[in-house]
Amino acid sequence: MLLPAPKDLTSTVLRTDFGDDAAWVSVQAAIDAADGSPHATYVSDPRFTDVSIQALIDEGTATEDDDDLTYVFLAIRPP
Repeated sequence: MLLPAPKDLTSTVLRTDFGDDAAWVSVQAAIDAADGSPHATYVSDPRFTDVSIQALIDEGTATEDDDDLTYVFLAIRPP
């Protein structure tokens, strides 16, 4: 379940809920609203549906140092 590395130095925002496409678009727009430039690398891949925090931590410890992500932000829908 390797997380894709960002293509630039932006933060990674990982989508974990696929029940509301409009909400995902709104999240992206809100993050990039400051100046219209992309401020994050957005990952929208159904294989991360409902991924647990522990699974992400375990994934991070299994990667090579060069592939390590410093930050990952999860985009989840509140209960």
